Amino acid sequence: MRNESFVRRNIERRGLANFAAATLACAILAAAALLHLWVRTRVTERGYQLARLSSDSRDLTREHQALQIKAAELKSPQRIEQLARAHLGMGPPAIDRVLVMPQARSAQLLASIP
Repeated sequence: MRNESFVRRNIERRGLANFAAATLACAILAAAALLHLWVRTRVTERGYQLARLSSDSRDLTREHQALQIKAAELKSPQRIEQLARAHLGMGPPAIDRVLVMPQARSAQLLASIP
């Protein structure tokens, strides 16, 4: 009888060990599947984020180029002259208001300007 109970306990222990091993293997597989799913989800999210940022970058580049063109138009000498004449009433100076300076004197004046 004693021998029979010993065998029965060993069989139960082996069955319990097999059950524990199978449960652990299933848990590891489930964890690996969840990890894989999480990584794929993150990759997909990053792909969408990259696409949005790329689109934003293209839009900002176009806007920057348009603003550079607008700034160049606003800085053009013809436009500044037109505004000076139309809005400020400016024009070329009268002949009696023009002074011609010798070159040496003008170089001294320019050198004295800080």
